[in-house]
Amino acid sequence: MPTIPRSEALNMVPVRSTEVRAETTAEGFLRLSYPLAVKPWFGRLAEKVNLWDKRPMIKRLELDEMGTFVWECIDGERSVRQIAEAFAAHYGLQPREAELGVTAFIKNIGQRGLLGLREPS
Repeated sequence: MPTIPRSEALNMVPVRSTEVRAETTAEGFLRLSYPLAVKPWFGRLAEKVNLWDKRPMIKRLELDEMGTFVWECIDGERSVRQIAEAFAAHYGLQPREAELGVTAFIKNIGQRGLLGLREPS
């Protein structure tokens, strides 16, 4: 996949997957639940040895305070840059530091299939 310039990446708008469910933990943070994509070869093997009944496997991801803040900012309208600016303001960080943290988080949860990126409207 080709790398896009930093400025272009910051203008992208993260959009949550409709398959993700969020619940609030006792600490006030979020726990995200999402179906785990099973590779066909693994599914066949797991079925053969009775380790899987073909029901969707659910994965859970516990977010900390900062992850919860970013997830709640992902509304399908704000760009990565706007989320990083809100993050910097909320936590008193330098803009570049906030950009690095927010983009790393978005990349991580994007690789898990929890969100996608779209061009700004």
